[in-house]
Amino acid sequence: MNFKLRNETIIAYIFSFIYGYVNAIGFIVMNGLFFTFMSGNSIRLGVNLGNFDLQSNLRLFIVFTALILGIFLSDFLFSTLKKRSIEILILLELLLFIVTLLFSLKYNSWIVFLPLGIAMGVQNMLNLLIGNNLMGKSFITGLIFNFGISLSRLVQGKGSWRLSMKYAFTWFIFVIGAIMGTLVIENFNLFISILLITLGFIYVSIYLLMLLKNELLNIKTYVN
Repeated sequence: MNFKLRNETIIAYIFSFIYGYVNAIGFIVMNGLFFTFMSGNSIRLGVNLGNFDLQSNLRLFIVFTALILGIFLSDFLFSTLKKRSIEILILLELLLFIVTLLFSLKYNSWIVFLPLGIAMGVQNMLNLLIGNNLMGKSFITGLIFNFGISLSRLVQGKGSWRLSMKYAFTWFIFVIGAIMGTLVIENFNLFISILLITLGFIYVSIYLLMLLKNELLNIKTYVN
């Protein structure tokens, strides 16, 4: 049981790094837009509408549509296929990273981020299914909220330092991912940025598939 929990926690850390890395690249290339944080994007939508900036809202529409499509596909596949659905979702995210990489060979604009946004939607579902639920559905905001709650419980003598450190380290890994994404995109180019994260996810996919094959993960049977 402890071994399974450890694997799931490691996966949560890996996903947190990917979120930070990809969102940093999107923030820089897409002029302040995020791939997984729809609260910030919704504020940008309202500000753009208030300023009658329809061109910027086109980029926002792409981000919203891509993420929703990724989540829709993930839930549909998970709900209908059941058997091997997690493996299919992992391979789908990998395929989307590869498509993004191929797009980045020719384009240096928003079109590159369409498959990447879908991939982040797929990862959101994988995070909820096998990522130990450290981040939850609201991700970093929820993570910070849970960290605050865990500290309060510690003061009351009800909590666990181990849980608090997991929340803190997950946030720390996210920031490291954002730093790495920023350094790569600022010092190289979009293709190299996508290439590195794609190569990284190939190894992540192999790791996840091996864990699943050996039944070393606790998989949720549904998402609510």
